[in-house]
Amino acid sequence: MINEVALLESRSLRASVADRTDVLARVKALSLLPDGMHVTTAMVAVYFEVSEYVIRKLTQRHRDELTQNGMRTLHGKELESFKRDIMSLYPSPHPQPRAASRCTPGAPS
Repeated sequence: MINEVALLESRSLRASVADRTDVLARVKALSLLPDGMHVTTAMVAVYFEVSEYVIRKLTQRHRDELTQNGMRTLHGKELESFKRDIMSLYPSPHPQPRAASRCTPGAPS
């Protein structure tokens, strides 16, 4: 069993378990946008039972590591295109993201 404090403090330890996404399903299901790949900040906050502010701050502090693990944040024209091209294919209601992120399990770290 991995010590939580060690996991929080050690980037290399986190990298060694980053592809263990199978354990997430055992804890609880992460809600995804209808395309099955993207989540909003609000959806991640609900999953971890914290505020959106906490998710934004952690994302800000660890952006390089998260990006290396496959996270992308859509803004501006890219987000508008996502909403128009992808989200319009699904019936409402679905969360309307201000920014959408995609996490790719098993991406190189």
